[in-house]
Amino acid sequence: MADTLKKLASGTLDTSSATLYTVPTGTKTIVKSIILCNKTASDKYATITFAGTNVIYQHTVKAKDTLVVQMTAILEASATIAGLAEAASTIEYYISGVEVV
Repeated sequence: MADTLKKLASGTLDTSSATLYTVPTGTKTIVKSIILCNKTASDKYATITFAGTNVIYQHTVKAKDTLVVQMTAILEASATIAGLAEAASTIEYYISGVEVV
């Protein structure tokens, strides 16, 4: 088995749920951290799901603040990470982990 530490996804959340990452075929992924940064002057919430299950649900990220969630979550091949924010262009995300082949 080869383990590859990597950035799984990064960008800005939109107001509708969108796929941020899909586990490649023949691979398992261990999600290690999610970072959410609210770059606006007002509180906004974000939701992140793993394989259709809420992991972070409408969690408020304070104005001009960052939420760091450390974890160990295993996703099987073809599982997805999706996310959305209360308002467009307000919350940036960075998700890191390990892909195991």
